[in-house]
Formats: sequence, C-alpha cells, structure tokens
Amino acid sequence: MKKVLFVFLSLFCILASAQAQRMVKGTVTDKKGDPVIGANIVAKGTNVGTVTDINGSYSLNVPAGVSTLVVSYTGYNTQELTLGVSNLLDVSMDEGVLLTETVITALGVKRNKSDVVYANQSVSSEDLNSSASRSVLNALQGKVAGVKIGQASGAVGASTRVVLRGETSLTQGNNALIVVDGVPVNNSATSGGGGTGKDGDRDNYVDFGNRGNDINPDDIENVTVLKGPAATTLYGSRGGSGVILITTKAGRKSEKPNISFNSSYSAEHVLLLYKYQEQYGSGYESCNGCGGGINIFMGENFAWGSKFDGRLIPWTAAPFDENHELIPLSNGKIEQLVRPYSAVKDNVKNFFEIGQTIRNNFSISGGSDKFTYLLSYTNFSNKGIVLNTELNKHNIQLNVGAQFSDKWRSDFKMNYSKINQRGATEGGYPFGYSAGTPAMAFVTQTPSNIPFNELRDYNSPYHDFKGFYGQYSINPYYILDNQDLRNSVDNVISSASLTYKPAPKWSFTGRISTNFITSSVTEKGPKFAYHTAFTWADGELVDGGRTPESVFSLGSYKESSTRITDLIYDAFGNYATGLGKDFKLSSTLGLNSIDQSFRQVSGSTVGGLVIPGFYDLSNSTEQARATRKTTQYRLYGIYFNNSLSFRDYATFEYSARQDYSSTLPVDNRGFFYQAVGFSFVPTSVGDWSFGPFNYLKLRGGIGSAGKDAPLYRLNTYYNLNPLLLDLGDDFQVRFPFNEQTGAQKGQSIGNPSLKPELSITSEVGADIGLFKDRVELNATIYKINSKNQIVDVNIPWSSGFAFVPANIGKMENKGIEIGATITPVHTRNFSWKINGSWSKNKNKVIEINDPNIDGEELTIYTGLVHFTGHGSLNLVAVEGQPFGTFKGTGFTYDDQGRIVVNASGNPQKSAELEYLGNYQPNFLYTIGTEFKFWNFTLNALLDGKDGGLFYSGTKLSTEFNGTASTTLINDRKAFVVDNSVTLKGDVNTKETNAYSYFRGLPASAYLLDASYLKFRELSLFYNFPSFKGKNGFSSLSIGVFAKNLKFWVAKENTFADPEVGGVGGASDAVGIETTTTPTSRSIGAELRVRF
Repeated sequence: MKKVLFVFLSLFCILASAQAQRMVKGTVTDKKGDPVIGANIVAKGTNVGTVTDINGSYSLNVPAGVSTLVVSYTGYNTQELTLGVSNLLDVSMDEGVLLTETVITALGVKRNKSDVVYANQSVSSEDLNSSASRSVLNALQGKVAGVKIGQASGAVGASTRVVLRGETSLTQGNNALIVVDGVPVNNSATSGGGGTGKDGDRDNYVDFGNRGNDINPDDIENVTVLKGPAATTLYGSRGGSGVILITTKAGRKSEKPNISFNSSYSAEHVLLLYKYQEQYGSGYESCNGCGGGINIFMGENFAWGSKFDGRLIPWTAAPFDENHELIPLSNGKIEQLVRPYSAVKDNVKNFFEIGQTIRNNFSISGGSDKFTYLLSYTNFSNKGIVLNTELNKHNIQLNVGAQFSDKWRSDFKMNYSKINQRGATEGGYPFGYSAGTPAMAFVTQTPSNIPFNELRDYNSPYHDFKGFYGQYSINPYYILDNQDLRNSVDNVISSASLTYKPAPKWSFTGRISTNFITSSVTEKGPKFAYHTAFTWADGELVDGGRTPESVFSLGSYKESSTRITDLIYDAFGNYATGLGKDFKLSSTLGLNSIDQSFRQVSGSTVGGLVIPGFYDLSNSTEQARATRKTTQYRLYGIYFNNSLSFRDYATFEYSARQDYSSTLPVDNRGFFYQAVGFSFVPTSVGDWSFGPFNYLKLRGGIGSAGKDAPLYRLNTYYNLNPLLLDLGDDFQVRFPFNEQTGAQKGQSIGNPSLKPELSITSEVGADIGLFKDRVELNATIYKINSKNQIVDVNIPWSSGFAFVPANIGKMENKGIEIGATITPVHTRNFSWKINGSWSKNKNKVIEINDPNIDGEELTIYTGLVHFTGHGSLNLVAVEGQPFGTFKGTGFTYDDQGRIVVNASGNPQKSAELEYLGNYQPNFLYTIGTEFKFWNFTLNALLDGKDGGLFYSGTKLSTEFNGTASTTLINDRKAFVVDNSVTLKGDVNTKETNAYSYFRGLPASAYLLDASYLKFRELSLFYNFPSFKGKNGFSSLSIGVFAKNLKFWVAKENTFADPEVGGVGGASDAVGIETTTTPTSRSIGAELRVRF
C-alpha cells in the first residue's frame, strides 16, 4: 500500500510541476533576419536562462509566476518581453549597445567607443588579476599589444620597465607615464649597495624597485593603455612615452554594504638556471686543464679539476689558529673534510629557497544617491627565493564621493602604500670577494662537487666564511646573513576634487593631487678578514698556512632618507552639446600645474667600523661623510581638447597643449604640441550591408609630444665639500680639509640654449567586428620621429669640464600592432574565447650630429666584459643602427667565412671594435584562451619575443670558471677549432683546450639570442552557485593558478632568462644580464568571497 501511495504522490508532483511551468520556444534574429547566435534569454527575477543555438533558436522552461523574458547580447539593446498566451516568442533585436560602449580615455573621460580616434587597449580587473600577480605592471605582461614589459631580475620587488612603441629618447628615459585616478605617479626607482647599477656604474647594487609597483592590483577596476598622440598630448611632457591609465574601484549605490575578501597563497621555485656541468670538479688539473697529472687543488673557485671518479678527497680548508697557523693532528697532518669526488645532485638548485607570496584583501563599499564610499585594505608578503630577501606591503585604498545637489559634487581618493623590503646585491661586477659581491656571482663560480647545503653553517672551522672552499670566494650564506640591505617606503597617491555643473551642458572641476613618497635605506656591511693561499694535492698540504688577512672588509654603514613631493593642480571645464540632430560637440579647456621637490640626506662611515656589528654613523673610524641633495621642478600647462561627432559614425578631434618648464631657458621656457585625429564607422551609415562585418571603424591621427630638459642643465653648479680623490678606504682627499670648507665646479658646463625633445607620431588603424562580434580585430600602423635629443656630450678636459648637455640626436620608430579576439563557441554552459596579438617595431637612430662625438655614436653603458682577455663590450647608440646596439670585439673571419685563430690555436679577436647587433626584437606576440564550462573558468596565456640579443654575465662567469656545460667541449680533451685558419690563411692544425679556449673568446661570445616563448599564466577557478539567502554569500569562487609555468628559449641560451635584463631597474641599459637573481615559477591557490 505504501509503495502504491508513493507512486501516486510522485506522479502528482510531476503533473503539478508541469502545470507550474511552461515551455517557451522561439528564434532571435537581427533586423536583417539573420540569427543571433549565443543571445541570452533569462526568466526575469530568476537564475533560469538559456542561450540561442547556431540557428538563433532557443527553448526555455519558464517557472510559474514569471511573465517576462530578458533578452540580451553584446552589440544589441537589451529587451524585456512580456509573455502572452502563446508559447512561441520570436525576438528581433536592435543594434545599439555596441555603439554606446564606453572606454576610458585621456584625462579619465569616458567616451563612446566609436568616438575614440586613437589606438588604445583596456584590461579589466578580472583579466588583470587572473593569476594573483605581484604588481599591476607584471600583471600587464602579455596582455597589451606592442608593450615591452621587463623586470630587472627575479628578486623580490625588482624594478619594472614599461615601453610603448619603442624607445623615443636617447637619455631621458622611455618608461610610460602611470596615471592613477587622474594623478601622475612618480615612478622613480630606488637602489642601494656599492653602486647605482646604471649609467656605466658596474659596482654591485641592490634594486629596491620602482614606485609603480606599489599600486595594489586588487584595487584596480580597469587599466587603459593610451598609445596614440591625441591621447598623450593632453598629459604634457610627462606623457611623451605613452600613458598607462589606471582607474581604481569606487563605491556604488546599494541597499547594504558590499563586502569582499580575497586571499591567495603561492609558492615560488627557481625556474631558469644556467645549465651546469657535472663531470669535472674543483681546482686545476696540472697543465691548466690539458690532461694528465695529479689533481692540484689551489683553493680556487674553479671547476677545471680532473674528471669525477668518486674517490674521497678534501673539499674544504683546514682549521687554523689565531696566529694564522694551520692546526695539525697528532700525526702532523692537517685535518680537512672529505667527500666523494662527484657531483651533488641539484646542487645549484639547492642553494635557492622556496619562496612564498601571501596576499589578503578586504574591502567594503556602498552608498546612496548622495554618498558613495569604498575602503580597501591589502596585506602582501613576499619571501624571495634567495635567503633573507623579503618584501612586506600594506595598501589602503579610500574612495569617497558626495553628490551635494544636482550641481555640486566632491570626490576624495587616496591610495597609501607602506613597504618594508630587505634585498641582496644584484648584478654589477660578477667576480670579487668583498661583502658587496652578489651571492649569485659566487653561486655561478661554485663547482658541482661543493655541496651548498653543507655550507649553510659558516661557523664551522672547516667551511666558515673565512675559508669557504676557495681563496676568491666568500661563503654566500655569510653574505646573505650579515649584509643587511633594507628599504622602508611610504607612498601616498591622493586627490580631492570639486565639480560644479551650472547647466546640463557645462561642468567645471578643480582638483588638487599629490604623490608623496618617503624612502629610508639602510645598508650594513660586516667587518671581517679571511686568509688565502692554501693549496694541497691529493690531500697533502703543498704550500703551508694562509696569508694573514689577505682579504678583508673594514665594515660599513650607510643610511639615506629621501622625500619626493609632487603637487599637481588642475582646473578644467567641459562643454558637451548637440548641434542640431546630427552633430555632437565635446570640448575641454584646462590648466595644469606641477610642483616637484626632491630632498635626500645621506650619511656613511669612512675607514670602516670601530666596533664590529655596531651599525651607526657614530661608529665610523674616521669622520663620517654626510651629503645633502635637493632639487625643485615646476611646470605649468594649458590644454584644449575638442571633439566633433556626426551621427555617431564620424568624429574629428583636435588637442593642443602649451607647457612652460623650469628646466628650459627663461627666454624659451614654453613649448607647444598638438594632435589631430579622426574616426569613421561605415557600418553605422544607413542600412548599408557589409557582409560578415557587423562593425568597422577606421581611424587615424597625427600629433606631437614634448619632453623638457633634465634638471639643472642650463647653468654651471658647484659642489660643496666634495670628495676630490677616492682610492677607497686606503686614501681619500676630501673637504673639509684641515677644517677648511671647499667647493668644486661640477663636471657639466651649463647650456642656456637647450630645447625640449619633440616626438611626432602619425598612425592609421581599424577596429573590426565580424559575425556578430564572434571575431574582433584591431590593427594600427604608426611612425614616430623624435628630434632634439638631449645628451650630455663629452668635451675636452682642457675646457675645465667633462661634458655639456646639447640637442644632438634624431631617432625613428615605425611599427604595426595587430590584436584579435575569436569566440568559436558560445552556448549557455560552454564558451571558448581565443585572443592574441602581434606587433613589430623597427627602431633606428637617424642622427647624432655633434662634432665632439667620435664616430657619430653615443655610449649608453660601458664595461660589460671585465677581462682584458676578451676585449671590451659596450652598449651604444649609433647612426643608422637601432637604439641599444652592442659594440665590442668579435671573431675574425677570412673571406670564406672561416674563423681565424692565433698562435695558441684560439679564435683571434677583431683588431677593432665592431657593431655586433642590438637588443631590439624582431616582433612580439601573445596568445591566450579562456574556457567557461558550467561554473568552471580556465584561462591560459603565452607570450613571446623573436630576435634581439642580450649580454649574459652568467655565461661569462660560468665559462670562465668551468662550471657551465658548454665547457665540456670535446670532453675537455685537446681539439682544433672547427673550420679555422691561421693568421697567414693556412688551414689550422694547432690544438687548444677548453681552459685556454674559454679564456680568450671575444666579447661577442657573450651575446645570446634573446628570443623566448613563455607560458605566462594558467588558472582554473570554480564559481559556486549563488548562496544568497542561505549563508550570506553573494558569490564564492576558489581556484588554482600558475605563473611562468614553462619557458622556451633559443638553443644557444643555456644560461639566463633573456627577459630579465636591465641594469638599474627602470633605466634604458636593458639587454644586460649580470648574474642577477633568476626567474621563478609560482604555483598557488586563491579564494574570492563576496557578501
């Protein structure tokens, strides 16, 4: 009986359900009767919906009580249709949404997509944060066509360089301007250590990053990259290299506060390491590696020893007493640690830590018709892959808006960042044994039989930092523990504005903005001494004890405090109106003022520390040195923009700006630049049919952008109490001298006739939509001519000066950018999107027209190769060549292309320095895809570069020391250089060996193909169905992600990441890799919750 009752009840429920809902069917078409594929049909007020199939057909079970269907699709007006008696409902959609789609343009103004006359590209918050990037600049990698984004190294917080459409300035910097909510950001870089790492300073430095990386990606609503001249003209001289426009999130009207929480964790592992050899070990074999004899271990950091054979041999120094004498055993022999003479598995990889990144973001937002607010807090913690390197960052974002009446509105926006960072020395000179030498430089010199894991205890009497394993190396763990390099930054970006709208067509805005930065750098160098000159053969001591204190550091302490204040004042008015029924006019007239002040106070000990480990200026052996630097800069500008549109398909735009800069001569401080652009949308004209085209916009423009002169180049200045002669801690001549204050003329003589740099850009392009936007294409062709390049020109010392600033150069960029988005499949439960880009920029230095420059070239960076045996290698700009050309010694070839060798059988270096190539790529490309299946979303992104060269200091270091796999040439047996001839032209039969060969290669041997393809991002997220009304969640998603999943590089490059290269972070000395921290792979998970 119960079973029968159950069957009847089940049948009743099914019938009741059938009566409670109805099946509605139909087709969705456009005005031409063509099916609209993938249109969304939703029962209003529910989550019940479907999408149209390939024929535009749909069917939907409509719940009881629902009387309206909502039909929507990108490019068409959304419609709400009332259900009647019939269950058949066909829909005809009107185009319109596409024409009113808005984009963020110059000055943060929202414009209709069809009205924009210049190339731009936007990245949404969702795309930006698809894999929890560390910074907004890194998050943009591979997501914008024609943009080169490179990080100086794989260290935590390393500087990032962003260049749009190639370099346009020889010496003024080429980083794009970053603008956050209308505030231009001071993107200066901070460095420490022995040198700056730029402008030819090869000393070792620590990169504390640039301030553009302080911006929190979680707080960003949208990023728009402005490339065209009509866009950048309005930003004045600071926007001459393009603009990255960042719009942060803001509060919106809501019934209750909107609360969100994001949390992510990722682990980082070293990824791209040099390929090291695991067949030969420490020291020298007799005959300097040419085979035979016993293994002589000279305490060298070399891997030119004999082949591994597994026998037990000593690998450390011996203990010694306070008198620097070795401590013998009872039998008179010395005691050393021994281990099998064989390679340690994953030895170099073992040196690196497992890094980690943790980010937690909390925000609350809401508002009403009169008031909106958003408050966000983010805590970001990044532990590096190198021991004791870390970065901790706190971000607070506050956006408040008040609508006092229909006419008055006020907005306040603030982004505060607090950064505490500890770094390690990077790059610079790859050899040496001071406390400032980069740990990575020592790693590249370490033979594979020296176990890194056992060196962590540098207090051991066998492998303490004093002995380590070689006389030219310090235990890297000692450096990383005792060399303390820190930076603390406070960065405030804020603005307050008041807008008055006296009438619907008019608005007037006044805004005051500030970017206030303080930075405090402290550098602690340990005081130590260690002793060299120990040598043994097969375990027997050969030459006795060590040389007392042959290598030492007196200790040091430095501190510097920097304060940068940018005050920006804006006042602008907007007028927008219709002219008749066909025309629309929008005009802006504005005033802009920038006041920038820079103040830096620094102090450092002289002659070392009196008390080891006490780091204070008062602990200086001699009088501590103090310096103070202050600069001020001011710029006034007036700008105008006018846009005239006809029937939403033709737009003409004109922009102009006049700037007055304090860095230009009094009689010629003003400079004017302007831009004109047009766009035409033929698909919006009447009922014209364009076949598969549903959207086509043609655009073009020409315009100019200026850059004023660097600070203090007009006059000659004096330095008070200068350092006249510096021979290190041994001997210095400086003022005050005998209690007498002194002054010294600066090395630069002023030039009161400087002109601003000027770039003129022309471009044409098209934006295309095909098959109802299933295919979207955009393409731009451009040309940029830059002139009046400002360069510090070397002049004869007989003039009393070293150089003079002058306008001497011209440069050209020509290129093409292509982007595409394809949606092959779009159904209710599955969609697939493919996007990609391809860009090519051809750069050339047209002219360097100064008689003081020999050979019509300009040196950008010098001294890349550090051994006379290889010759020299510099980075230069030269007429007729691309910016960033390498010049140095190359191989010598005969007229048949054969290598010429010298009397030793090694390649003969060229007698003169040659132009060896440049770092400019042939082209850049990206490809990405997105899959959505039910509640899953999968994203993947690859990007790459073809061509160009980069210098590898890792290759130089590892081949010099014998640790690179390339040194296994002919199994280190004697060989004859392939296809070689003698200096007389005879066929070469002279043998050489690996040791000799790699010590005499020309500088060009250390230039590598910079091509790469990177699996940049991969993420998979699951979006849980709405829990609203059950547990308070409005959305919940969880996912996993990976960054830098896989790299593919040129076959010859077994040494370093070609993208990680740039001495000094944001400087223009790129294409240079100097034993910096390698790139890492990140794998992590993220939780996103909305309440």
